[in-house]
Amino acid sequence: MIRELPIKTGVSILVAAAAGVCCLPAVAQQPIPAPVLKPFADNRDWVLMENLIYQIGQTSTVIVVPKGFVTDFASIPQAFWSFGLSAHGRYSKAAIVHDYLYWTQGCSREQADNLLMIAMKESSVDTGQRIAIYEGVRLGGGQPWLNNADERQKGMIRIVPEAALGFGPEVVWRDYRPTLPASVVTEIELVAAPAYCLFGNSTDVPG
Repeated sequence: MIRELPIKTGVSILVAAAAGVCCLPAVAQQPIPAPVLKPFADNRDWVLMENLIYQIGQTSTVIVVPKGFVTDFASIPQAFWSFGLSAHGRYSKAAIVHDYLYWTQGCSREQADNLLMIAMKESSVDTGQRIAIYEGVRLGGGQPWLNNADERQKGMIRIVPEAALGFGPEVVWRDYRPTLPASVVTEIELVAAPAYCLFGNSTDVPG
């Protein structure tokens, strides 16, 4: 059963097609709908059932996290999960975007972390908490980044093809993942340094 989990936040976050950039008319930042997430049986991993779209500040640039992307929030050190990080917590949108950027690695790790900070600011995350989370990923994000690079090198996938999204309530991602044919999910051809990466050169919300 698909559960739409409301994420209480003022705005922004991601979701996206592999290259993930597209252009929209430049308008003031608007809140985005809560991501539609389907849990695997252990509630540890979640799959997006619709694209999640994050328009960065008041620019015309968006990050699109694609339908089928599996998130486990692992790019955020677990020490900070007590701040409310969960599939339906305040930080979820920013964390999903960050997970996606850590998986695709089109941006540098620093740019991905800076985009996390920008998304948290736009989601009205408390100043002290977002600083702690940001410093945590700067210090502790290296291993998740390397783990993702290793998995991609081995041809492992993280985006479930549409035909495979109807898995049952007892399915666990770690068991389901190896059954998905890589030929079906050749995970998008990634664009080196997508346009949105440039906004990750600082932690300021672009106007």
